[in-house]
Amino acid sequence: MRQLSFHSLRPFCWSLLTLVVIGDPSTLVNAGDLDGLAAARAVEQQFVDVIARCEGAVVSIVRLGHPSGDERRPLRLPQRGRVNDRAIDLSSAPVTFGSGVIIAAEADGDDRFVLTNDHVLRLAGEATSANLRDPIDVQLSNHRSVRALVVASDPRSDLAVLKLNLSGTGIDPADVVPLPLGDATNARKGQLVLALGNPYAIARDGAASASWGIISNISRPAPKQDNDQAPGNGAGATIHEYGTLLHVDTRLDVGTSGGALVDLEGNLIGLTTSLAALQGYEKSVGYAIPVDDAMQRVIESLLKGYEVEYGFLGIHTEDVSPGEMQLPGGRMSAARAMFVSSGSPAARGGLRNRDVILSINDQPVFAANDLMREIGLLGPGASARLEVWRPREGRRARADVTLGKWPVVDDSQIVATKDRYPTWRGLRVDYPTGRRRFLTSDVMEEYHHAVLILSITEESSAEAGGLRPGDFVRAVGSVSVETPQQFHDAVAALSGPVTLTRLDGTQIELADPENN
Repeated sequence: MRQLSFHSLRPFCWSLLTLVVIGDPSTLVNAGDLDGLAAARAVEQQFVDVIARCEGAVVSIVRLGHPSGDERRPLRLPQRGRVNDRAIDLSSAPVTFGSGVIIAAEADGDDRFVLTNDHVLRLAGEATSANLRDPIDVQLSNHRSVRALVVASDPRSDLAVLKLNLSGTGIDPADVVPLPLGDATNARKGQLVLALGNPYAIARDGAASASWGIISNISRPAPKQDNDQAPGNGAGATIHEYGTLLHVDTRLDVGTSGGALVDLEGNLIGLTTSLAALQGYEKSVGYAIPVDDAMQRVIESLLKGYEVEYGFLGIHTEDVSPGEMQLPGGRMSAARAMFVSSGSPAARGGLRNRDVILSINDQPVFAANDLMREIGLLGPGASARLEVWRPREGRRARADVTLGKWPVVDDSQIVATKDRYPTWRGLRVDYPTGRRRFLTSDVMEEYHHAVLILSITEESSAEAGGLRPGDFVRAVGSVSVETPQQFHDAVAALSGPVTLTRLDGTQIELADPENN
């Protein structure tokens, strides 16, 4: 076999070096002035520096032994495996493990949080309401173990946030440096990235393992998952099944879920996930949840302890296949609104049956999945500007929509430690489509212009007045309400008895608890 010299590697090193940008591209070293060894060392040094800056913010989440009270199937590793072609004994590996990334809610705050995957916590048996108070041991890079509690966890995005309890540990928050959130909105194929995580639990001492590669593709759908290990199992499809993920060519083995994907400036641009490895594809594919504008909205909700909410349009869609009809601008495919629910956000915005949707907020729509992804990630209350094509009329049209809320199928899977809005006289409200269990057999049959009563406090004014979870309230006094914000705005300054009108027109007067 012919031995490669640095001389023969120079073209590769030069091209690789040109991808290493630190700050202003004008400061790049001229690769042509370096020999092959120097070019390789320059690239190597950049990798070493970025890893050194970032590895302290990557933690390992490990469970030794079987979690108590968890009926889900735990992650089971083979008793023997191979790493770097060496046989290793995995019999002492933990039953469940994963990675996490330290982040901060405020740049100058002392609180430290861990961003990880929802499915990491579910495998550990911690992301349920029953186990919410149970602390989780998080291993820092300095070999220190810190307790953490779940702040919020969202199966639809497969993201979760824990809060580190540094009190009494003697650890200065200033020494627990969070990783800055980057922006993967402009991520591009071929971009060099570094991945840090806890493969096969070998980083259970807190020392993250590193790998490097390139972004192979963007906006990829999540790999197919079995029913036991799928994030959001029982709660509907994850948002990633509609094509959100970064495909990276670096290998992401079991245990790298929740790890950091960073750019060459050390910014967090993605959270790695080993779901492909769980399904047996670890040799060929790696994925990361991008840290872009949409996912930052999700992360901000989780940091506040809120349930993450997703947008709802109120239509049945299908793909318009290439060649099926002549679309404007040479477009080959789009999404079609097969059915628009009466009274839904789509109908109120002017969308019609059979409209072909070309774009949303200037983002092209090539398939129904594109539309579902963009609508969901915008969230309820957001504005969506749809450009549509009406084939029968042969013209373009525009629909301006204010989105509703995607119905949560199984809210027992959601972990949230705070409510977005305070309880008022014993009742909590949500969007009319907030919970699937309170709706008719088909959410598309009828869209209620009212707020849904999500829960009632025992011995409260709401309970005494005869209200029950699942009731819909369409008015407070003479003010119509159909979003939680509208409801709380309407009751904010009220005192004394208040009359609520239910969907069927019946009225209930709630006494002021202050006067009882």
